[in-house]
Amino acid sequence: MTDQFIAWFLIVATALGAAALLFVATRRWARLRWLAASLVLVWAATPFPVEEGHIAPAFVVFFFRGFLEEAANPRPPLALLLLATVLVLVIYGMARLVAWGNARRNKS
Repeated sequence: MTDQFIAWFLIVATALGAAALLFVATRRWARLRWLAASLVLVWAATPFPVEEGHIAPAFVVFFFRGFLEEAANPRPPLALLLLATVLVLVIYGMARLVAWGNARRNKS
């Protein structure tokens, strides 16, 4: 096992744990709890290439480039995170539409 594999395994395991805790903590949000948990997973596990063939979570690269490195461009990891967020929102919206259609059909 490589160091990169172990690091990503820990990142994904931590993201799963955080998403599960958020899912349990947001019981009152009923429908939005799935969205919140999936956004935590996507933001934590979206890889972004960095130097020498290594990858890191895109949100970490964004914060390092945006706040800690001078003259670094934080836009590429931010664009990737925005694309991932839009994909999650589209999938969530489609799932909500299907659920709404099924509920409406069952009422008839």
